[in-house]
Amino acid sequence: MEVSFLLDENIAAPLADKLGKAGHDVERVVDVSELGEGVDDTTIRLYAVQEGRLIVTSDDDFVQMPVDSHRGVFYVHDQSLSPRELYHIIQHVIEAFPDREAMDTVTYITADWL
Repeated sequence: MEVSFLLDENIAAPLADKLGKAGHDVERVVDVSELGEGVDDTTIRLYAVQEGRLIVTSDDDFVQMPVDSHRGVFYVHDQSLSPRELYHIIQHVIEAFPDREAMDTVTYITADWL
């Protein structure tokens, strides 16, 4: 199942490469001309909704947003997880929720998924 992701600036670039190679549509906030480094969370959220992208972030501000204000958030609290581990966790989550609509909430990306 292909998922469209938007990786926040606090997520390591190698994860984008791994997800892209797996067939997902991936953009990084820092690489999108309408966004860029240091852009505010509301702008990121609006862009993700407009483009139908699931946000991957370690910024807990996205956890606080109302569920109906975004297309889904993968929240990475543990920043010690490697891009390889994050990739495998995200793949497990996607397999566990094949219905895209089931992911329109905040999903905590933790080592428990490994």
